[in-house]
Amino acid sequence: MTAPLLACAAQVVFVVAFVLFKSAATTMPPLSARRPLETTGRVVRSPRWVLGLVVLITGFAMADFALLTLPIASALPAYAGSLVVLLVIGAVRFGERLTRREWFAMAIVVAAMATAALSVTAAPGPPLAAVHRPHLAALPPAWAVALVVVPSLLVPMWMFSLRDRVTVGRHARAITGIAYGIGAGVLLGVAETFGLGMALLMRQGRHNPFATPHLYLFLIAGILGIGLLSVGLQRCRLTVLVTVLTVTAKAHLLVSATLLFGEPWPHDTTIVMLRGGSVLLAGLAVLTFPRHELRRAAARPAKAEPAAVPATRPAPERSERPTRATGLYPAVPLAAPTPEPEGTPPSGTPQPPEAAPPRSGTPQPAEAAPPREGGYVGRRRRDRRTVPSA
Repeated sequence: MTAPLLACAAQVVFVVAFVLFKSAATTMPPLSARRPLETTGRVVRSPRWVLGLVVLITGFAMADFALLTLPIASALPAYAGSLVVLLVIGAVRFGERLTRREWFAMAIVVAAMATAALSVTAAPGPPLAAVHRPHLAALPPAWAVALVVVPSLLVPMWMFSLRDRVTVGRHARAITGIAYGIGAGVLLGVAETFGLGMALLMRQGRHNPFATPHLYLFLIAGILGIGLLSVGLQRCRLTVLVTVLTVTAKAHLLVSATLLFGEPWPHDTTIVMLRGGSVLLAGLAVLTFPRHELRRAAARPAKAEPAAVPATRPAPERSERPTRATGLYPAVPLAAPTPEPEGTPPSGTPQPPEAAPPRSGTPQPAEAAPPREGGYVGRRRRDRRTVPSA
């Protein structure tokens, strides 16, 4: 029972490492995969992120030692217990809530794990019996390594180039982290596969890991996967991203170990269908998760209404043109000006101001007109001064 317990404990350790990564990423400046050196410098300076890295490597070691004697398919149901821990931590620590579609995807994940467990228990013999793998060569076939590594590097590039590009603007929608989960999942699946290869070589007596390509592939895939995971955890929810990552990594481990290390595959038709069905259900669960977050209207504080200003009627502008109500009319010359007589002060000499007529609504009575002098020329009277109009 040591190997099953070690496999279950490794899954819980993985969840703890992911929580540390999430806590560290939320306090960092924005991380970007396009600036790897800057991103590496920021994450390395975070003590919490370094602690999460140590915990993650410990989980890798525990899982690889458990898989030395335990079939990979029998270790898959151990994720069911860690899934409960992940949901609780996501809800309590980070306040994450799942939608109905995401709960349905989680149910498909549980069904995939249950199908994998059923394929192990239905096999003849003890369900937790030690697995017998063929002798492992120090240098695996190049075609097998390329078949495992090359698609694992191309899948993240394809996902980010065509499927889950982050958009900005009026119609931008936040992503749930499916691309980050699949990309980091295949890379960490490669790292876990070659870590298992190093453990198998050490059990065979090869204690020099630098003489094989397993260590270098483990480091390259692990560094890329953890970097992509850190960027995704800063932007997306922990629950969805880690679920997709784990499902992808375990399915990748099962297929890659079968190809590289001769992982025993059952020959019974029913068991083969059950194990293949578990892989198909895992892929269906990944496809069921929504790619974008739902638009939730944020509660906006009500704007304070401005204080009511009493409406004041603007003062009427003073009209420059006299009206009939004021009784003031401009003096209109009736004839051409005549030469001024002697004794009259020249024009331009300041005259004493005359009293302005009072402004009232009632017109003032007109003064008596002076006696008319002089004769008429036609209809126009020849006067020496201008008479105000009546």
